[in-house]
Amino acid sequence: MYPVTFPRNHWYVAGHAQDFDRALMSRWILGDPICFYRRQDGAPVALVDRCIHRQMPLSLGRLKGDDLECGYHGILYGDDGQARRIPAQAHVPPACRVHRYPTRESGGLVWIWMGDPDKADESMIPAHPWLESQDWTVVRGTLHLDARAQLINENLLDLSHVSFLHPETIGTEEVAESPVSTDFDERSVRVTRVMFDIQSPPLFQQVMGLNGRIDREQIAEFIAPNFHITHVTAKPAGADPEGDQVCRHKAIHCITPERGNSAHYFWAVTRDYRTDDHEVSNLWEQGTPTVFGQDIAAAEAIERVISAYEPGYPTELNMKVDGGPLRARRIIERMIADESETRTETA
Repeated sequence: MYPVTFPRNHWYVAGHAQDFDRALMSRWILGDPICFYRRQDGAPVALVDRCIHRQMPLSLGRLKGDDLECGYHGILYGDDGQARRIPAQAHVPPACRVHRYPTRESGGLVWIWMGDPDKADESMIPAHPWLESQDWTVVRGTLHLDARAQLINENLLDLSHVSFLHPETIGTEEVAESPVSTDFDERSVRVTRVMFDIQSPPLFQQVMGLNGRIDREQIAEFIAPNFHITHVTAKPAGADPEGDQVCRHKAIHCITPERGNSAHYFWAVTRDYRTDDHEVSNLWEQGTPTVFGQDIAAAEAIERVISAYEPGYPTELNMKVDGGPLRARRIIERMIADESETRTETA
């Protein structure tokens, strides 16, 4: 069965850095309502989006400098979550506070640690140098999924589907027929397809200028619990793999669970070819939501079927190409179990 809960002692993408400013914004992540804003120095702040007094969403309040005033009874919270002032009450008890989530900003993304703040380890943020390199050009966007996040996690590790879901853009018949190799460690999975002398798909022809037959490599990499990189390399069939005809791009997929059966889908495509060509950037900006939207439509259709069987689950048969997706599922299940054991030991 697909997991509907996720480990909390990890970094999740809260959104693109450009999404956050001085305006209060509410966003649910892992079943928690969170109020986001930026301090006057630009640093992102994430507080649980409910006043400790009567559960009023703090995102409906107002900023007073870097402090946040509840819009219901005027309790003023500092950016650390501790109340500074209670109207008509001189004493502010230490318990009058809301949870503050650790945040980091990197690669044009805002990351949030959903678990124990004392365990927040910045080194656990997945590497993403292509989002920061001046030699690569990035386009980005946001989609929403009305289905459990794991459906897209597994979709992105079984790219045989591109032949059937995306024939008008990135898919050709040869992709599904090509063999895969899978490797993994305790936190990540990589599924590799190397394809020689195959037809160039329509979108590659537009953005890369590669027509006719090509050599294509795609590596679907998953770094648990929510970060995906689709590494794509393409060149004219038989061309020098180190030559200047090689085109590379990375599709970054940040699948952040919203609640049990919904998720945020923060995406970026970064490329090392035609980097100054605004037309190519426009093609990616317009084409990517179409491609990923087809994945979302498939996941939402599956969600409607499996949710109708709850608390049971319909019969499902695994295939050879499911090795990567099933490994990802086991990694997440193990992470959840490890956190549960830790909580039990410390209780």
